[in-house]
Amino acid sequence: MHRPIARGFARAYATHWLPQSARTWLDGVEHAAFARALTDAMKKIPQLSGREESIAQSISARASEILEAETADGSFTRDAVETTHAKTAARACAVYECTRPYLGNDDATMDLIRTHAGAERTAQTMNGGLVRGALMLSRDPIATIASMVGNVTNDLAPGAWRREDGEFVTSTCTYREFFKKRDMEFLTATTCCSLDVDVWFSGLDAKSATVTLESSMARGDPECRISVRAGEK
Repeated sequence: MHRPIARGFARAYATHWLPQSARTWLDGVEHAAFARALTDAMKKIPQLSGREESIAQSISARASEILEAETADGSFTRDAVETTHAKTAARACAVYECTRPYLGNDDATMDLIRTHAGAERTAQTMNGGLVRGALMLSRDPIATIASMVGNVTNDLAPGAWRREDGEFVTSTCTYREFFKKRDMEFLTATTCCSLDVDVWFSGLDAKSATVTLESSMARGDPECRISVRAGEK
C-alpha cells in the first residue's frame, strides 16, 4: 500500500468504541456470513450458478492477495478496526474482479456487492427495527437519531466527521482512496456511508425524522454530507 493510504486507514480508525477482541470476533462472524450468503445467492444467478463454489474460493483468495499487497511494506498497522475496513474494501474489489466477467455489466456486479455487504432486505429490516425501537423509548427523536448517525459515522471513520447544524460532514474517504489506487473508484458506492445510511435509516417513518445522504464523494461531490431533519407532522 502506498503509505498515504495506509496512514489514512490508521489515522481514521486509530480509536474506536468497540474493544479489539470483540471487533475481531465480529469481523470473523461477518466474513463467514458474507461468504455463505454470497455463495447461496450465486446459485440463483444463471451466469454464476454451477460455478459458485469455485468463484467463492477465487474471491476469498483474491481478497487475501489484495490485503497482503496493502500490508507488504509494513505501513499497515493491522489493528482490529483498520483491518475490518481494509478487508471490506479488498473484498469488494475481489467480488468485482471475480464476478464481473460472468455478469457482463457493472450495475449487476455492484448490486451483488451492495446486497451482500449489508443492503439486503433482512439487514435493513433488522437495523430499521432497532432504530424504531429506540425512537419508541425516546423523548427526543431527533437527538436519538442524530446520536445513532454519529455512531455510524464514528464506526466508518472515528474523528473524520464533523457536525454542522444537524449535518455530519467529511471531506476524506479512505475507502475511495483504496479503490482509486486500483482504478475502481466507482466501488465506493458499494461501501461506507453510501451503503450504511440506507441500511440503517431507509425505513424511518418520515413523520419522526429523515436521514439523507445529501452529497457523496462516491457520486463525485467534494464531500459526504448526511443530514438529520425533523419529520413532517
